[in-house]
Amino acid sequence: MFVGKVVGTVWSSVKWPGMTGHKLLLVRPYHLADLLLHPQAQAQATQAQATTGAAAQAASLPAKSPALPPAPAAIQSEAVVCIDLLDAGVGDDVIVAFGHAARVAAESKPPTSAPITPIDAAVVAVVDGIHIVRPGT
Repeated sequence: MFVGKVVGTVWSSVKWPGMTGHKLLLVRPYHLADLLLHPQAQAQATQAQATTGAAAQAASLPAKSPALPPAPAAIQSEAVVCIDLLDAGVGDDVIVAFGHAARVAAESKPPTSAPITPIDAAVVAVVDGIHIVRPGT
């Protein structure tokens, strides 16, 4: 599994019968550096530091940004096509399951005529929050 951001959609007029009725999403995996700079994680870290009286540490955090920080050139092209089981949308943070776990999640929906849905990645959760404990805090 990985946490990522939905960055687009994929359309397909012809697909496996078990995938009919599901959207396909393009998800960019977060890397640890992305999560450490994630605006929500920054806000939680700032709030936690303020409650412990560490205002000086909060001032040293990078400024909040409404968008993801630019990815290094080597990873800008990473993205995974996932079946959307939960009605996620572009801009949502999601958890994606791979392989057998993704197929099990897809099969837990109402049965279809196909015995096994040939998918490799599925959105299995829409993330409400991210909290990272930084070393030494």
